[in-house]
Amino acid sequence: MKINYKKMLKFATLLVTSLIIATVSAQIYSYMYIEGSGTIVTTGGLRWELGSSAPSGASIDGYTVKNLNLTIPKNTFRNITDCLRIINDDANGHYFDLQVISVGGSPAKFARFNLAVYNNTGTYGTLDLRTQGNKVENLYIGGGATLYIRFEIEPVTEQTGSMYFTVKLTYE
Repeated sequence: MKINYKKMLKFATLLVTSLIIATVSAQIYSYMYIEGSGTIVTTGGLRWELGSSAPSGASIDGYTVKNLNLTIPKNTFRNITDCLRIINDDANGHYFDLQVISVGGSPAKFARFNLAVYNNTGTYGTLDLRTQGNKVENLYIGGGATLYIRFEIEPVTEQTGSMYFTVKLTYE
């Protein structure tokens, strides 16, 4: 058998070159990782706080008040004062709007179902919760101030029923 030294030399050169490239490549490329997470931290701005008259079971989850279940005896007008509070954690004041974005159940069974925003000197604005789209605009809360939420509820005479609502607070 005749050995072709020329082909064998080319093959050996190619093999050595491949090993050199593989070794250099392995030395150049390394692995890098990033492990992390994102957390939203709210500093400043407006926030909800449960008031002294908040119903049991009511809670605040982030920016949402949940389980605010108000019970009213029939034929009785009721003011639930200091049910909720709006707290401004900023040094600067904010203008804000309140809007009813959904209503369900039987709002017609209530002669009045209002949300009133007030402070120690009086009422800033009142929002009728029985009609979707109702809005009260350009309310103001000063820096570091607290505003209170009062519910004014009057069922229609001799009726039983319930309604639910969702209110959105928008501020700048």
